Amino acid sequence: MNILMTGGTGFVGTHLVKELVARGDTVYILTRQERTDSEKIHYLTWLNGQQPDLTGISIDVCINLAGAAIADKRWTEGRKQLILESRETATEALVSIIHDLQPKPKLLINASAIGFYPTSQTTFFLDTEEHEAADNFLAETVISWEKAARASGIRTVFTRFGLILGTDGGSLPLLTKQFAYLAGGPLGDGNQWYSWIHIDDVVRALLFIMETDALEGAVNITAPHPVQQKKFAELLGQAMRRPAKIATPAAMIRLVLGERALLLLEGQRVYPQKLLNQNFEFTFPKIEDALANLIEE
Repeated sequence: MNILMTGGTGFVGTHLVKELVARGDTVYILTRQERTDSEKIHYLTWLNGQQPDLTGISIDVCINLAGAAIADKRWTEGRKQLILESRETATEALVSIIHDLQPKPKLLINASAIGFYPTSQTTFFLDTEEHEAADNFLAETVISWEKAARASGIRTVFTRFGLILGTDGGSLPLLTKQFAYLAGGPLGDGNQWYSWIHIDDVVRALLFIMETDALEGAVNITAPHPVQQKKFAELLGQAMRRPAKIATPAAMIRLVLGERALLLLEGQRVYPQKLLNQNFEFTFPKIEDALANLIEE
């Protein structure tokens, strides 16, 4: 296959490109910076006033992973605008490319997030059901992001990613740092749900979506066994052989992180019903196995 991708040099993109190339696909990565091509990876400059030249290239699948990082900086009004506009701009530009491609790609995979769902201790958020969106900045971003992708005119999947765990990116390096200083434990009351997924299963799920025509619309990319934060902390402490007894008050987290604290203090219990309905098998369905694998690395 020929794959056209944005965000191909980020955390998820890097892992995905590696697997695509390993199975023989050719990847065309849209980037703002000039990079050196390899046999199976080609970099195309875009969003600098020019459209990439795809003359003579038949694209099978488009994957949109572009967007400014959400968790790494305080959410000033300027930062929030960048988070939102970076996603809207990249998605709208990619949709414009799709409209011009002949023949049309068969699929657009557009990154999204479970931040669409409201915080709840009791509701199980299935992607086979309709749910009201949360009333916060994250949900507003997801709604705008998915709306822009709907204009593609081809089969579109919104991959609502949960808490992605990996050793070279995602949330785990920050969470393990807390335990390295012997300060691990519950955040706030610790009852908030963590709907997590191992990076290897993220990549496998994306490849599965590419091969499964029945999948369309919102698809939850989370493991089938979410856990509450205090349980997550307990198991992470066990994996690292560190105590998990020091609770961090919610007020302190909000003081330090501001509005961004909702990433740690609020959560949703999300279930990947669509993937399971299509018989997708997780390599790491339970958090114990995922942490054992990642901490051992």
